Formats: sequence, structure tokens, C-alpha cells
Amino acid sequence: MNGKRIIAYFLFALLSIKMLLVPFVYLDFELRKEFIIKNLCENRFKPELHCDGKCYLAKQLTKVAEGHAREEAQKQQDTFKKITQEVFDELTFVFLPVQMTNAERVLNTHYLPPITSEFTTTLLRPPAALS
Repeated sequence: MNGKRIIAYFLFALLSIKMLLVPFVYLDFELRKEFIIKNLCENRFKPELHCDGKCYLAKQLTKVAEGHAREEAQKQQDTFKKITQEVFDELTFVFLPVQMTNAERVLNTHYLPPITSEFTTTLLRPPAALS
């Protein structure tokens, strides 16, 4: 029971660190603010801009956000691959040879040639005069 509890605490700590990554970036910025302003700030030679290391903080936050986005995209891609593999591994495609037979012909009147008949020429004649 004690081993399970240690594993549970360890996993909880890992999840907490992952969730608290952005607050850790802010904490790091606040604790090392003077060092960042003097050495790491892009605008350290332009004090009139009053950047005060915010450019460095913005870079760090975008780096963390891009890392999260990349991880999420990778997770989605892996999930999609896993699902497609599970679906298509179960399916087996068997191509059987097709045998052509002339057993029955299905007539389709749309594709038949027009029927020629003498009926229309004998029907449409004027009446003969009786004398």
C-alpha cells in the first residue's frame, strides 16, 4: 500500500508541475527581474522604452505556449494514427476475380437504339376516297 501511495504522489507532482509551468515562468521572471533587465532584455540599451524585461517574459511565455501546442498536436496525431490502425487492421480486403456470364440480359430502354416500324407510316396517311 505504501508503494502505491508513493507512486500516486509522484504522478500528482508531475501533473502539478506541468499545470504550473506558466506560473513558474512568472515566478522566475519576478525573482530574477534585475538580472533579466540588465543582461537578457532586448531593449536594455534603450532605457527610455521602459521595457523592464517584459520582452524576455513574452518570449518565454510564447515558448511555453508553442511547446504546449506542439505537444497537443503530436498527441492528436498519435491518437489519429492509433485509431486508423485499429480500424484498418481489422479489415481485410480480398479481391476476387470477376466472372462474366451471359445468363440474363437486363434491358435498359435508355440505351437501346430506336425501334423502326412501318406502323407510323401506315397510320398517318390521308383517308382514301371511295368512288
